[in-house]
Amino acid sequence: MNSSGLSDDKLAALSSIYISLLSLSLIGSCSILVLSIVKRRHLNEQAKPLFQLALADFLASLVLIGATIINFLSYTTIPISEVLCTDLLPLSLTFYCISFLLVIIYACESAHTAQGWREQGEEEHRRQSQRSWRAFDFLYVIVWLIPLIGYVVYTRTMSLSLVSYIPASKDSNDGENVWTDTRFCNSCILFLQLHIDNDFCPTVDSHHNNFIRGFTFASVLSVLTCCTLVYWRLQSWYRHYEQAGMFRASQGFTGRIWSSARYMILVIIFCWTPALVLICLSFACSESDRLFPLFVIQAISVSLQGFLNSIVYAWRRRNFREAVLGERLPLLPYVNKAFFEQSLSETRH
Repeated sequence: MNSSGLSDDKLAALSSIYISLLSLSLIGSCSILVLSIVKRRHLNEQAKPLFQLALADFLASLVLIGATIINFLSYTTIPISEVLCTDLLPLSLTFYCISFLLVIIYACESAHTAQGWREQGEEEHRRQSQRSWRAFDFLYVIVWLIPLIGYVVYTRTMSLSLVSYIPASKDSNDGENVWTDTRFCNSCILFLQLHIDNDFCPTVDSHHNNFIRGFTFASVLSVLTCCTLVYWRLQSWYRHYEQAGMFRASQGFTGRIWSSARYMILVIIFCWTPALVLICLSFACSESDRLFPLFVIQAISVSLQGFLNSIVYAWRRRNFREAVLGERLPLLPYVNKAFFEQSLSETRH
């Protein structure tokens, strides 16, 4: 084992966990991508947010799998592996960030549509809806463009030394130790380099590590805060109209709103809480071997995001299953039916 890092066996175990569980996310996200295209006529407006969210999760899982496979490459490919790893891990976080932003837009789009048509005339609502959809289309472009531009800037400012330190003699004991340390320092595991000291691994860039810490914290906390506020305001809106007599309490709109929103928020909490704990511990503990169980939990939780999103946003919804399994009625068969009520609330079966 390395002096302060993970042994080769533990690195291989983490890599195997990532690859196996990320494969589930690829399958789940890919199923939504294909069905969003094939069943677009039945899914109607739901096709766009579902397709983009599944695409972001699919790309994040695909890039992270590619980065993890690097850990199984031979020592002779270490220079190439290090270059790929410094590009692929930030790219996977970029796609996860895009997924977070799309979740926020999904929540805002749902709440906006649910609150709009009941307070306006049909014609006025139709005109406003057209303007709103164009605004949301613009937001979708921004959500994809800005993180990708940030990724390009990040990779261009990397100050990592991309030349691996190679031992003078591979036959000496010192040379074997250096090869072991080199493998650990160049290992492509998400958030692992946050727990590596500059003195132990000269390829570690502390400034960019600090950026990764802040970026991950800001992304996760922002999506949790925004979604909670949006769904809380929507629930308050429904309660207001229930008290005014426009909804019957027996219809249970508020209960179904929080039932659906709760699962969406819990997916983010489940997938990213271990990662946030690891980031916090990186300030106090640089011995990654002691944190190996937490690295395993984090690998499991992050890898399952795409799979869990495919269930919560698609397969768990009865009307989505009916649409993709051959039902002739689309998800939004009535013009005046609210987006949120039709798509988000019908998840009990």
